[in-house]
Amino acid sequence: MIEHVCSATRAPGVVESGAYRDCLNRKLLSIRTDFGRDLSRLSASERRTMDSVCSRALEAREREAYLECLNGQLLALSSRGSRAHPGPSAATPPPSPPVVVPAAGPLPAETSSSMSGLWIGVAVVSMLVATGGVLLFMKARRAPSKCRVCGVVDVPQSGALCQQCRREAAEAVRRAATERVDHERANLEELRQQKARQEEDARLRDQEQARQREEEARQRELEASRREEEARRQEEEARQSRQTTVTAQGGTVQEVFDPYAILGVSRGASQQEIRVAYDEARLKYDMDHVAHLGPELQEHFKAKAQAVDRAYQMLAG
Repeated sequence: MIEHVCSATRAPGVVESGAYRDCLNRKLLSIRTDFGRDLSRLSASERRTMDSVCSRALEAREREAYLECLNGQLLALSSRGSRAHPGPSAATPPPSPPVVVPAAGPLPAETSSSMSGLWIGVAVVSMLVATGGVLLFMKARRAPSKCRVCGVVDVPQSGALCQQCRREAAEAVRRAATERVDHERANLEELRQQKARQEEDARLRDQEQARQREEEARQRELEASRREEEARRQEEEARQSRQTTVTAQGGTVQEVFDPYAILGVSRGASQQEIRVAYDEARLKYDMDHVAHLGPELQEHFKAKAQAVDRAYQMLAG
């Protein structure tokens, strides 16, 4: 409570300061002077009054409001104590000069008896008033307090709860704890399901990637098979093309170099068509296709590439 009151003297970002420590010391000395160490001078009724007034803030878990309420109650008790017990200067009037009473003879017997009856009457009235005050005080102390929740059932102590309200409060606390546990369990289950979904997505992605790799490998194998088949076909063509002469009727006929046949275009083809056919033939007889094959096939591809170059030079001028 003292720290709450003195927190206004502490600068932002500073743990302690001189003004803050001075405020703590003054507040502690003031409380101990008015109420003793650990508030030992407070009566039971004063403590119950403070509890009943500030219990709502405590139940609402508003710490700052509860501390502010306690501080206000202590200040009110301190101000009431200072008015009930004024200082010596206000309580004790200045001494008056002595009054000299002239000497007189003994009072008459009638006056003495009347005075005695008056004093007896005053004493009786005083006793009756005191007895009535004590009875009223005891009755007020014995007056039962009401439950601070329902306000209907009597309870032995101010600010206490009746049995039904205590049972309902305990049930509310139990329900809150159960709901908190259920909420945490639901969060854990949601996290587990989310993790399972992530693992399933990762597994599906891995399967898809593996399928794609298998498909790519199969495509590469098909491409390699096609290239091997093309190489075998070209090798067969090379074997047949090496027969440059044929025997016909006892003589030989020399093979004729035809650039149109080499490029695979008609004799009326345009320069653009000839260029496209030349590019396709160069790709077809690229040496990289037979780099892993035997020297005979490589020599055939080389001859074909030279023939393609020769045919293009002849047709392109």
